[in-house]
Amino acid sequence: MKISLPTRWRHVAAATALAAAAATGLSACGNDANASGSGGDGTQLRLGYFPNLTHGTALVGIEKGYYEDQLSEDGASVQFAEFDSGSDTITALLNGDLAATYIGPVPALTAYAESENVTVIAGAASGGAALVVNDDIQSIDDLEGKTIATPGEFNTQDIAARAYLSEQGFEINPDGSGDVNITPQDNSVIVQAFRQGDIDGAWVPEPYASIMVNDGGNVLVDESELWPEGQFVTTHLLVNNDFLEENPDLVEDLLAAHVEANDYINGNPDEAKQLISDKLVELTGAELPDEVLESAWSHLTFTNDPIASSLEKDAADSYDVGALEEPIDDVSVLYDLAPLNKILEANGEEAVPVP
Repeated sequence: MKISLPTRWRHVAAATALAAAAATGLSACGNDANASGSGGDGTQLRLGYFPNLTHGTALVGIEKGYYEDQLSEDGASVQFAEFDSGSDTITALLNGDLAATYIGPVPALTAYAESENVTVIAGAASGGAALVVNDDIQSIDDLEGKTIATPGEFNTQDIAARAYLSEQGFEINPDGSGDVNITPQDNSVIVQAFRQGDIDGAWVPEPYASIMVNDGGNVLVDESELWPEGQFVTTHLLVNNDFLEENPDLVEDLLAAHVEANDYINGNPDEAKQLISDKLVELTGAELPDEVLESAWSHLTFTNDPIASSLEKDAADSYDVGALEEPIDDVSVLYDLAPLNKILEANGEEAVPVP
């Protein structure tokens, strides 16, 4: 069974979400990522997320009301902003229009390179990315001269594809030309282009990898096989440092809700999978066939561990392919996991490794 997608999954752009915030009198003040300072007393935490399966932690937390419940205990509220672009999300975070956001590793690195005013405070999802190709490609060598799509120039999967192909001996130029042609496209455009034979394959996250397989594609590279124990960060939680410093209690509330959401997902996988699926239908207007959802879900792990060791390689790869102008030699500077581990300890759960 094939899934029929609209030209694009309907994503609400950052500008729309933030315009709605302004219309209700909730726009940011200057570079402050909240409506008022020092936590509580009507402070609002603005949280960004994508309507993606890999942002399942956010979707569960929203649908179950965990964020509202936790923040309300300190007299604060939460507003959600839906994005479809890592660069737009990071701009909003650095401008103070967001307090925190769920985001992939490479945009987080880009944000840190642009302004050191961001911190990773938790992991969210691991895994769920693959290079899916058509039947004409049976081996890595067959990729020469072929066109491979990625979700965006210098996005997380784009960096992974460029780095892997370079490691395999292919010459890949910064503009995407070379022995293998890298062409950035929106995920839903990639699906249509693959069906029409306009591209030979794509390095994409779930559920798009499973959709392409369902359309007759073959997994040439499962990215999990390239990482120790198959674990690599796909999504983590990034916070604006101004908000973190001014509202530490609210960040702890955010993290408590985050942990609660991941606990629900891992403790109730079938219910969580259906909840996330239903939420994605609501947000995007596209429903995944059961076999696609099952396949995509099986390749993802929802975890509080941001898997800092994988970000180290992401940073090195990003610099090597030209996405970062300067290397980030010590990624540990991006992390503050003490608040997360405080919550995990209080819940009787295992602490995550501190880089």
